[in-house]
Amino acid sequence: MNNTKFYYLYSILSTTALSFFNPILYIYLLSKDFSFTEVGLYLSIFWLASFMTELPCGAITDNIGAKNSILLSVVFRVVGLILLLSNSLILLYISAILSAIAESFQSGTLTSWLVNVNNKNNEEIDIDKVLSRSSLYALFFSAVIGFVSAKYVYVYYKSLSIILSMSVFIISFLFTYLFMQKLEQTQKISIENLKGSIVTVKNSLKETLYVKSSVFLMILFVIPSILDLGPSNQWQAVFEKLDADIIGYVWIGISVSGMLGSVIYEKLSNRLSKLRILYFFVIVNLGMLLMFIFIQNVYAKFILFMLFIVFFTLMSIQVNVFMHKYLVKSDENRTTTVSIFYTFESIIVAILLSVNGVLTDKVGIENTWLIFIGMVGVIILSFMFVKLKKRRIK
Repeated sequence: MNNTKFYYLYSILSTTALSFFNPILYIYLLSKDFSFTEVGLYLSIFWLASFMTELPCGAITDNIGAKNSILLSVVFRVVGLILLLSNSLILLYISAILSAIAESFQSGTLTSWLVNVNNKNNEEIDIDKVLSRSSLYALFFSAVIGFVSAKYVYVYYKSLSIILSMSVFIISFLFTYLFMQKLEQTQKISIENLKGSIVTVKNSLKETLYVKSSVFLMILFVIPSILDLGPSNQWQAVFEKLDADIIGYVWIGISVSGMLGSVIYEKLSNRLSKLRILYFFVIVNLGMLLMFIFIQNVYAKFILFMLFIVFFTLMSIQVNVFMHKYLVKSDENRTTTVSIFYTFESIIVAILLSVNGVLTDKVGIENTWLIFIGMVGVIILSFMFVKLKKRRIK
């Protein structure tokens, strides 16, 4: 099978599996009588575990190979979903840890594999278009599956969405095992390879953290995640209060908006290749969220949230492209270098998710969003001020 086609098909399968439970996860956990603080801690544990495992898993992947890493990811993911079926708070938190390990083995792995395998075969690939097109395909299936899950499956039997997600992940395991190409012929999970991971980590840290511009980029790249921290996790609770029947349609809107953002990026990728555009996207989304909070009409809220998703998708693709273009210094340590960023992102988000849960119980969802909007506003204005000051000095 063509490597790019495999990339597209796996992305579709993975997105389909996630789309069965993503649209209902937050309200699913609340329906089990977990509080906002407990759900926030669940999400925080997920990101904290991601922080602790992202870099080791990235380094291990560079030594055992992307295929083995993807297979391990699916195994951890399925076990984590099984634990979500329980009403136990302890098992919920264990599920968060296992899901984080699964995410760490997968995050950045497939894209790095695609770039490396095409480089090895001396095949040129337009990574900008592949990423945007993959996002477009995945979001189409996400829209359909997510709508069906939220509108019908979840209503019929709440846990069925989790069960169907597990089923698709198992299919993706078989698909990967049969069709994903290995970069090396003798990749095995061994003590020697795990020891080699330590060297890989050291080399990647030297290439990334010792360069001021790379550190600056990592801080800038994590800003969209901070801005989206509340909306991405709590939109279900916001719209459920307005009209529970609208959740399925909101999910379709989110997916379509994501598809629109992907198409826009693919068409304008050459014009969106400068960092100052990222500043613009952040400022626009700050405005969208502010209007979303203060305008009470449900239809106006729907439109504003969709516009937020469009610009967030543009930011997400842009950050992903920039990582592979500017952060990565060599193909050999590509996955580990990308994992350094995800490690940094994970610890920041883990801390803030816990804060988000506590604040939500105390001051409500919308006031919590306002606090985070203010935080992002201060950071982005500080960055712009420093950049302007450097220009004046020159």
